[in-house]
This record gives sequence, structure tokens and C-alpha cells, in this order.
Amino acid sequence: MEFYIISIHNCFLLPVVGQSKPLCFDVPVPHKLRLLQDSASEFSMNGESMTGQNGFHQITFHYKTNHHLTINTTSVRYHDGQNQVEFLWGQELTQHNTEGVSLILRSTEIDVTMENIHVVILLHKEKRDMFLWPAVQQQPKDVSLTGILGKSAPLIKHLSTHQQFGNQIVHFDLEDVTDYRLSSKPVIKCWLVSFYAAMQRDISDFTVTKL
Repeated sequence: MEFYIISIHNCFLLPVVGQSKPLCFDVPVPHKLRLLQDSASEFSMNGESMTGQNGFHQITFHYKTNHHLTINTTSVRYHDGQNQVEFLWGQELTQHNTEGVSLILRSTEIDVTMENIHVVILLHKEKRDMFLWPAVQQQPKDVSLTGILGKSAPLIKHLSTHQQFGNQIVHFDLEDVTDYRLSSKPVIKCWLVSFYAAMQRDISDFTVTKL
């Protein structure tokens, strides 16, 4: 009997200024990633994936020194420094507001707003696996955020299979990928590039030791 190891990657989409099709790049799992960070407001969002599964099994938010939000595939826990509340996926519409933090939990997604950063975390199911996926809805216009989801690609006038991108010649492949940023999970076309070509940094610069 032969066994085959199936390589699973998380495919991230990166908007391109002036282009209808985004860039996309793969990150092999498992990993712990810095997804979004704003040092000025003490905001960060990190995610952890598991071997052999798409998406994330846990995503955490930290805001200022006392606000901590932990989301996994079964529950949502929020601590404001004094009190802790817990919600379960699938329960009725629930809303929680405190000190610049707004949480709106629906059956398979949660809206998270911390100051002027708005992110939706979606709960997806494929076959027997449940996983999370983040979709950034709003970022501060005058602040440059860091992290995997904190940038957009520079202006590229005409994309083709090979192109000068930054300081290097990059190979582009037009691929069909699933867009997990939407609950309907549409399949869209994107320009697949290497991680370094998209982010201009090594993946080690986006990894964290703890969530």
C-alpha cells in the first residue's frame, strides 16, 4: 500500500492597484502568522493553522493592553481586563460593545471592530473540517499597517507571465482559487506569485511564536 502526503497551503489574495484581478500567494501550513498589526493603536491580529487543513483553527486579537479576543472553530472568548464573555458559533445574533470594541456574532461569521479597524472572521466547513478565515473590511487611511493582510500590491499597469516587479523579474501564473473572504466561497482568477515576490520579505518576518 502506498501513502501520499498532500501538501496544503493557505492562499492569500492581495489587491493590486489599478487591476481587476488580485495577486495571490501560497503559505504552507502549519504556521503562526502575524495577519495585521498597528503598533500606534496597540492592535494586532494573529492566526494559527493546522497540518493538513485549510484556513486557521484559531485567530486572536489584541487591542491596547487589556482587550483580548480569541476565536476558534467552536467558540469566541473576549476579555476586557476585568470581565470575560464567551459566545458559541450558531447561537442567535449577539452584539457586545465596550471601550471602542464592537463584536457582532452571526451564525457563521463575527464582525470585529477595534477603533477604526474592521475585520470579519468567517467560519467555513469543507467536508468534515471547520476552519476560520479573516476578511479585512476597513483599515485606517492614514496609517500603514503591517502583517500578511496589511498591504496592497503596487501599481502594475499590464500583468503578463513575466514582469519587472520591484527589483526582480517575477513569473506570474493565472490561477483559479477559492475566495474564503466571502461566505459563498466563489472561485476567482488571480495572478499566482511566490511569497517573496508578493510581500518583498521572507515568511519568517511574518511569523510569531505565540498568538
